[in-house]
Amino acid sequence: MSVLLVDDAPADLLLAQEVFDDHAPRVQLITQCGAEAALLALRDPAQLLPDMVLVDLNMNGMSGLDFLAELRADPALAHLPVVMLSGSTAQHDVDRAYDLHATAFLVKAPNLSEFVTQVDHLVQFWLGCRFRSPRVPSLS
Repeated sequence: MSVLLVDDAPADLLLAQEVFDDHAPRVQLITQCGAEAALLALRDPAQLLPDMVLVDLNMNGMSGLDFLAELRADPALAHLPVVMLSGSTAQHDVDRAYDLHATAFLVKAPNLSEFVTQVDHLVQFWLGCRFRSPRVPSLS
């Protein structure tokens, strides 16, 4: 299973990489620093699409909600499961994410040990899921 993590904080990306490494080789974590870079990578026909996208809600530049709206508006990407990841428990953030057809909204655990457990549960759930056939990269 491949997971794309989109966040604009390099330290958070590094921490998540270390936590997801415990699930290798069954789970491959791909990271993108920022929503704009992630959209460019996802729209590149030479790249395989991830099975699931985990995206931070609050990012500088394009927010996670803006990213989700762009993804859902793109017929080639709209099918991707997207889990919003946020420290926010504000109901308006949750509602807006689901209005944009987020697959789930996950509130970030407040400490490392709870985050590890959270990732373990997330991985166990998604490993039991089936995904759309992957896009075959073009040779051009």
